Amino acid sequence: MTPRTAHSAATPQPLEHDYGVTPGELLRLEIRARGLSQADLAARAGVSAKHLNQVVQDAVPLSADTALRLERALGIPAVILTQADAINQANKQRAKAHAALTEHRTWFAEFPRNVLLQHHIITAGSAIETQIEELLEFFGVAEPKAYDTVYADTVLSFRRAQQWSANPHATSLWLRLAERKADGLDVAPYDKARFSALLTELPTLTVAPLKESFQVLQTRCAGAGVAVVYTPSIEGTRASAAVRWLGPERPLIALTDRGKYEDSLWFSFFHESGHIVLHPRRKSVIELEGADDEDGGETAANNFAKTTILQGRIRQLIKLESREEVVAFAAEVGIHPGLAAAIRAYDVDESAAWRLAAKVRRKLDDSAMR
Repeated sequence: MTPRTAHSAATPQPLEHDYGVTPGELLRLEIRARGLSQADLAARAGVSAKHLNQVVQDAVPLSADTALRLERALGIPAVILTQADAINQANKQRAKAHAALTEHRTWFAEFPRNVLLQHHIITAGSAIETQIEELLEFFGVAEPKAYDTVYADTVLSFRRAQQWSANPHATSLWLRLAERKADGLDVAPYDKARFSALLTELPTLTVAPLKESFQVLQTRCAGAGVAVVYTPSIEGTRASAAVRWLGPERPLIALTDRGKYEDSLWFSFFHESGHIVLHPRRKSVIELEGADDEDGGETAANNFAKTTILQGRIRQLIKLESREEVVAFAAEVGIHPGLAAAIRAYDVDESAAWRLAAKVRRKLDDSAMR
């Protein structure tokens, strides 16, 4: 900033620049331009010479009262001085906080580094403090304690194989990636009646390959207020799906490729939809495959999914025995035979049922969904 050689009658305006100018720097320039001493300015502003020197040296924050006094004495709007001080104090605190980030090395090390780099969550080669800050910004939290508050109770809220241990930090990364995808969708406020009605129409989408029907699913659900996203699995999560309320009117269904078959993903979608419709007060839902269903919520969501997909004809499906019968049943109901066969196999749980399902199930191709 160039010093002024004489006092201008024009009111100084805030400047935009790519570096921080402190209130002390502004005052030092103004004092030199006017040929004043600090003692002269202190007398004019009615403050002690000691306090003015501390302000000029940026040793103390600038109070609103002192800024107004300097405005009267110099003609520099108080808002310019206070804004410069606010930026200066924020920069000081940011530098202090950045240096303190090394205290969180242990927390940072819990996350799979290869995943952080793969998804460009952290910058390769940058300082550890910078990478920790990038991870906090990715989660939208100020510190690891805040991360624990927001995510610690939700990382178990996913359908996953109980016999395998799940990495909670990898799981929260997967969830956050899904949340950020949902932020990019244009989603209407949640309408339970509209979504419930829509679910009865969606099973027909299973006939077409998922890579063709997923965008239709996503768009139609968004119109009823439900965000549906697909995020490939991250090693260690064991997550196959999640339901999470991002706000009172922002339910999210997160799907992944863990089942490797289209029918697994479709059933997960309808299962999670059941939680949204039946259990709207649950911010997150704990779902462990093979775990005890203490409150009946999982059984209710499973029954909701089967009823919605099969139009209430589960008993008829279970009685079928041949591939031809299952294919004909699926055509009559309007769904892909692989989905019907998989539901039957899970209910019957016999090797013959699984062999039949293997003949008609469709492998998941997520090339158009990533």
